[in-house]
Amino acid sequence: MRVDASPGVELLGAIGAAQPELLLTGRTLRDQGLMVTGLLEAGWPVPVLLEVIARPLPDPLLRTVGAVISGRLRAAASMPVPGSAAGTAVVPHQTPGPDRTAPGEGRRWDDAPTPTPPAWADLEQQHDQLRRGIDLTPGCEADDGLCPALAVVGETRCALHLGWPLCLGLDGYACTVRTRTGAPCATCQEEARHARLDAALPLAETDDGTCPATTAPVAAPPSPETRTAPGAASPPSAIGTAS
Repeated sequence: MRVDASPGVELLGAIGAAQPELLLTGRTLRDQGLMVTGLLEAGWPVPVLLEVIARPLPDPLLRTVGAVISGRLRAAASMPVPGSAAGTAVVPHQTPGPDRTAPGEGRRWDDAPTPTPPAWADLEQQHDQLRRGIDLTPGCEADDGLCPALAVVGETRCALHLGWPLCLGLDGYACTVRTRTGAPCATCQEEARHARLDAALPLAETDDGTCPATTAPVAAPPSPETRTAPGAASPPSAIGTAS
């Protein structure tokens, strides 16, 4: 089939000569050449069209080479022409970088000290503080700073040197936790709550068949006499009747 020369046909022919896997001939060359000519007349630069058309073919190739190039050209035709007002609007505005030739900018960018990352020992100490959930720095300042206990949060001394009284404890238990007012500590309060629940909900074990929560006896299983009473279903006999 005779194909008339046109800018699009010449461009496709040059691409096919450089990359034989993209070579088009016959009706396919004529049709795709008309589309390339239209894109060139619309203002598409030749280098940009070369990048659009001459990309590597998909692997695996599931369509003909002509169908692949036709799809690429249709996608290009649906986009604004590069370099035009519409094509420029697609690219977001880029803020210009600093002018390093301006007075003071060269020193700012070239002579600035390089940030030094924290030492591993410092990072390990910070992580240890986070894991333990306490501040390792403030200790009790009593006894000239020799007290081994930590200071109370918001204070400079421990509970002992602040003179806080011991917790009242529970049922004669001598608690060693000190509170600001001598009120029960959180642990003793929880134990007291469990004791109140146990007193309000007694569940004594019984051996007479009664439920601990009620005084009514639990229904006993049927006796053999009840199972063989009139009207009751008799169990099947294990002895067969001789015929």
